[in-house]
Amino acid sequence: MGMFERVRDEVRRRGLLSPGDHVLVAVSGGPDSMALLYCLWWLRRDYDLSLTIAHLDHGIRPDTGKDLEAVRWAAEDLGLPLVHGRRDVPAFARERKLNLEEAARIARREFLERAAEEAGASKIALGHTRTDLAETVLMHLLRGAGPGGLRGILFSAPPYIRPLLCVSRRETEEFCRAHDIPYVIDPTNLDTKLLRNAIRLELLPYLERFAPDPEGALARSAELWAEAEEALGWAADRALQEARLGDRALSVGRLMEMPRSVRALAVRAMAAEVLGSERGIDRVHIEQVLHILEVEEGHAMATLPKGLLVERWRDRLRFVLAPPGPGREAPPEGEWELPLPGEREIPELGWRFRLSLIPRPADLRPPSPYVAYIDPRKIAPPLRVRTRRPGDRIRPLGFPEAKKLKDLLSSAGIPPEERDRVPLLCDKKGIIWAVGARLSEDYKVEGDATEVLRVEAERLK
Repeated sequence: MGMFERVRDEVRRRGLLSPGDHVLVAVSGGPDSMALLYCLWWLRRDYDLSLTIAHLDHGIRPDTGKDLEAVRWAAEDLGLPLVHGRRDVPAFARERKLNLEEAARIARREFLERAAEEAGASKIALGHTRTDLAETVLMHLLRGAGPGGLRGILFSAPPYIRPLLCVSRRETEEFCRAHDIPYVIDPTNLDTKLLRNAIRLELLPYLERFAPDPEGALARSAELWAEAEEALGWAADRALQEARLGDRALSVGRLMEMPRSVRALAVRAMAAEVLGSERGIDRVHIEQVLHILEVEEGHAMATLPKGLLVERWRDRLRFVLAPPGPGREAPPEGEWELPLPGEREIPELGWRFRLSLIPRPADLRPPSPYVAYIDPRKIAPPLRVRTRRPGDRIRPLGFPEAKKLKDLLSSAGIPPEERDRVPLLCDKKGIIWAVGARLSEDYKVEGDATEVLRVEAERLK
């Protein structure tokens, strides 16, 4: 079976495309993205697709004009619209104090989601291959990742789809040559000083001495880890429900009735819920909490990253954020505008926000208190983030009347010392969402909505 036939079968099996989809195709000019573009072009009749090409110059190399030439050739060959832009990623990395790879990832995401909105595309196709998946699994394995990291890259993470994860980079190059599709090779991909390049160019070929298809083996393992991660997430939710005492406390007695591995899942899940993300929470931190559960008696405390304190008092394990002190200044006054859609870090508040328009999910219950689903038709832009002010009121979801914000934060179990640091998502009309607490009834998703605004808040390290 040829590469295109396998991609078509995988797209059908996983439901990556639906009839009438408008897909924004991210095309760098390399063999992977060019192969992706032509595969989707040939699939357009199967699904009645509309396609738009998007290309971003990252401003990292001086010879990127060749990349744009290749992409323009493809756009003209297929008669498709092309959206292209340029971003000075090195300057962006210096400004945000990020490494170049992370800065490029954020810049790409902002560009692609903005381009998708302007083009009216509901999905964004990326050219990641099985080779990228294998590289990612090995990178995470070398860093000691758990199932969440070892599952690698997903075929679908709305609005993104990755139809080529079933084929290798070698196959995309052969596909382009067989169909006379020109492509360019990024010379930075040959720099083995970068870990990902070294894994692709040195480690994976070396592993072929011991396994005929290491990429395929790693891809199968990634799928199994994805299933394991789903099962562990389910177990963590059940354990959290059984042990929960209010919003930010767990029962020591109920935790100690669980197997130690499940106890660890519950602790990690509660820590992630309070912080808005698992990032930065390592096994050593979970062990600190397990120690005060299993060894200490009475009153004990563990300090985790990002100012999270886990306090044991008799049969209660309480998760709180450290109050402002000499090392943590009170949040400054002001407002910070958010892109719609897009991503923005707000170092002054210590939060990152990601906004994306997605098809209406079947389940409108957010996966965590740090994700909100909002009806985009009810928003009066621009969207801004600020902290609370005297007199703030909000009509919580499911309530007939507005309540004082301070009372809402109190009923949500947020300690007094933390309430001034709770981010508030607002528009011209008022408060949309008190992050980690409640969404406003005035912005809930109505029954006739076909798409929703997904807003995710994540604490910065």
